[in-house]
Amino acid sequence: MNNWPAGGAGEMLKLVAALPDQMRGSARLEGLPEVQPVPGLRRAVLCGMGGSAIAGDLVQPLLESGPASLQVWRDYGLPHWIGTADLVIAASYSGNTEETLTGYAAATARGCPRLAITSGGELLTRARADGVPAIVLPGGLPPRASLGWGLGALARALGRLGLAANAPYAVEAAATVLARADAARCRPWGDAVATAPAQDPDGNPPVADLARELAGRVPVIYTCGGESHAAGLRLRAQLNENSKVPALLAAFPELDHNDLVGWCLDPGDRERFVLLVLRAADEHPRTSLRVRLTLELLAGQFAGVFELRGGGGDALARVMSLVQYGDYLSCHLAGLAQVDPVPVERIVKLKDALARAQNP
Repeated sequence: MNNWPAGGAGEMLKLVAALPDQMRGSARLEGLPEVQPVPGLRRAVLCGMGGSAIAGDLVQPLLESGPASLQVWRDYGLPHWIGTADLVIAASYSGNTEETLTGYAAATARGCPRLAITSGGELLTRARADGVPAIVLPGGLPPRASLGWGLGALARALGRLGLAANAPYAVEAAATVLARADAARCRPWGDAVATAPAQDPDGNPPVADLARELAGRVPVIYTCGGESHAAGLRLRAQLNENSKVPALLAAFPELDHNDLVGWCLDPGDRERFVLLVLRAADEHPRTSLRVRLTLELLAGQFAGVFELRGGGGDALARVMSLVQYGDYLSCHLAGLAQVDPVPVERIVKLKDALARAQNP
């Protein structure tokens, strides 16, 4: 992985390449040994936004045979149905995400058991003052580039809580798969885009080639099963933040009841859109049939249609393989557009405006 591009593009590529190392390193995080089973636990809810929340979606395969569910709450406060038998996991990389802090406060007021996952900030201060277990992530990263730490912390915590017995093995196995795929997905760069792209280990288009197909177009993401839905959420967010482009997202089978009808573009507009279909090993047979029939009905509506799959022997590995592919894709697309993937200026401006509104 030599010949990195200068500036932010190279920095984000390095952070994407660190994903498997972060996942492995999560076994040694401060505060993880404090996490213990919660007697009488009914379910868990993860309060978070953006890159901190997505871990709760990505770890769902680990919970399929567990005794309790994990739901992700992306809003202020808590849903009305959360009570004292429910564990509230407050996840905020910075520790200062205002929506997450209101969820933590609501959990405190309701007497819920709590767990914090953060690198510091107000959330860590409150957790320590309240005697609440807190898993401390390394700081100083863009939140979306700390996914390996956050996902690893959450998965291992779920294992210690007794909700996902094989979590440590699954995290290590997924990290191994990502490390093997990394060399093919991050190639030497020239003129800000990858040259001599390698064959993708999962049979997907080489990342650099697909980035060229997407350049100047709007990505449309269709997901086809449980293993692909969370990866689709992550891909859309990474295209937004790293590539600075809009992206559309819809899921089978729901999209066949609405989105399917909307693609009636004039021929001149069809070149503006590329369809990415994220396939999953856990697709229902009828969903697989729907994918084939839907693509036949939409033939000619897009400049290109590409099916993407994750690799690995178990569900978490396949999910994270799709995530890794999408993360690299967003960086390559940023390189083609000559934009710096690191800054998120509008988010910073919004947070500043919110702070001023609270403290005029």
